[in-house]
Amino acid sequence: MADSLPPEMLVDLYRLALDEYRFEVRLGWDRTTYFLALNSAILGVATGLLKLDNPPAVYLFIALLFILGVGTSTIGSISIKRNHEYYRRTIVKKTLFENRLGLTDAIADMNPSLNFSIGTTPGQGGYLRILEDPEKYVFGKLKPHSITFWLRGIFVALAFVDLIGAASSILMMIYGSHSGHLTSFQSLFKP
Repeated sequence: MADSLPPEMLVDLYRLALDEYRFEVRLGWDRTTYFLALNSAILGVATGLLKLDNPPAVYLFIALLFILGVGTSTIGSISIKRNHEYYRRTIVKKTLFENRLGLTDAIADMNPSLNFSIGTTPGQGGYLRILEDPEKYVFGKLKPHSITFWLRGIFVALAFVDLIGAASSILMMIYGSHSGHLTSFQSLFKP
């Protein structure tokens, strides 16, 4: 039945697939910026509080803030991976419609790699690879040169910094902010 869809319906479905593609790209970026801003705010507030002389209970609160930062960084990283899978699913659907509409066919008298399909990234150019094994494409590893890969790395780095902040807060809570044990350590946080 799907093979017998009229071309007009395929074009309409193709337009919907392109809209879904744009939606997933926008949603992924919006989520990423939200988690980056949230974690940056948590890190900024917690670090600012860490610079002050505080009673032990406040250091516990600061440690909890840093731990919240670890959580938001982890969720942000997972969100990027999940959204990338959603994005790739829309690429599979878009490519399927392009193939059915003949948009992936080579253009006569031109370079064989040229066609009318929308391939804004190198990964989208390999339409045969996408259509031969869609699940492998959707769940494939992130390429080390991709923006998505580096954004996940930023979240891992933020989580690491948050962990150091949490450990620092706990040490300051245990040993006290005026103890000689942490004088040189605390100087890292003092202006």
